[in-house]
Amino acid sequence: MKKTISAAYLIILFILISLAAVGMIRSAQYQSLALFSIVSVLWLVSVYLHFKKLNWPWYGLLLFLLSWGVFPLMTLISKFVLPWSADALLHNIDQHIFFGKILVDYFHYESYPVLADIISSCYFFFYFLVLGSVILYTVKRQSIAGQVFFNSIILLYSIGFVGYILFPASGPAFTVAPQIGGGGSITQMVTKSVNQGVTGMDVFPSLHTAISIFIVGYLHQTGFKKISLILSPIILGTIFATILLRYHYGIDVIFGIILAIIVLKLSQKWLNQTVYTV
Repeated sequence: MKKTISAAYLIILFILISLAAVGMIRSAQYQSLALFSIVSVLWLVSVYLHFKKLNWPWYGLLLFLLSWGVFPLMTLISKFVLPWSADALLHNIDQHIFFGKILVDYFHYESYPVLADIISSCYFFFYFLVLGSVILYTVKRQSIAGQVFFNSIILLYSIGFVGYILFPASGPAFTVAPQIGGGGSITQMVTKSVNQGVTGMDVFPSLHTAISIFIVGYLHQTGFKKISLILSPIILGTIFATILLRYHYGIDVIFGIILAIIVLKLSQKWLNQTVYTV
């Protein structure tokens, strides 16, 4: 693991964990105390490894698990700590880009249940894509491909978390363009499931977009070209779903695409290095 990426990520996590602690105290809601404790302990272990065993083969996986562990704690931050919402700002930016409307206003999934179900399935596939790629490159964790993967994915999460802190937003579905039912049965199942895990600050940039594009691109970079090609249309559906289901503004997706391209360029550079250094 590259020292600069590891250090930056641990600092960002420390900020999130600290803010979550403040939110828990302010709200006197201690239902998340067990998760908070686990995340805090894993963070401390990660700090130790950063200074003592940075090249431990499982370190990248540990940092990834921390990224998923800290997500539910963001609800405490958005509700009880952060003093503002960036929804109005993102809404206004979208209107300037997309001819007076936010991008989601051009699509109404309720009228197309079959299409909505297909696209919703793509959206839900994101979680399997991430877990599958993490398992694959954990198996390859001692190879250059495995090391570069975890550096890249942690870099993506780091930048994404900074965006969440600076521009906390709920997304159109929870502000100006609420979901009103409709769509097919899969759509209703997916939206119900996803809505239960919404944190209120995980919108800008769209990590669904950035991570999906990165994983498919990285599979291509590391020799899994057929798999990458097969997954490409599903990933396009995932990205479209972020808009169709009203979870993201158009600007979130644009920045997600840019972020993925930048990290893919970095990953290719790192893969091309004869000797991989921390």
